[in-house]
Amino acid sequence: MDIHAKFRGEVAETIDEIIKRGRASTKTEAIRLAILDYRHHHIENEEERGFAPYVNRDIWEDKKEDKTWLKYLKGRKK
Repeated sequence: MDIHAKFRGEVAETIDEIIKRGRASTKTEAIRLAILDYRHHHIENEEERGFAPYVNRDIWEDKKEDKTWLKYLKGRKK
């Protein structure tokens, strides 16, 4: 796959930082490493863990859980 892309801002700064730190010698290599790193940390890990986007939804929507945390946080402020 061949692509042509322009990067600005934080993305461009990150590519430059990867090169500056010596992890890659070209912008193309830096982008390739970043994509492979994403695959390793996100795609493969999700498959291994059986990732489900709403795995803790029952806890997030539990009003009793909210009350418990609010009580805990209120106690910590003292």
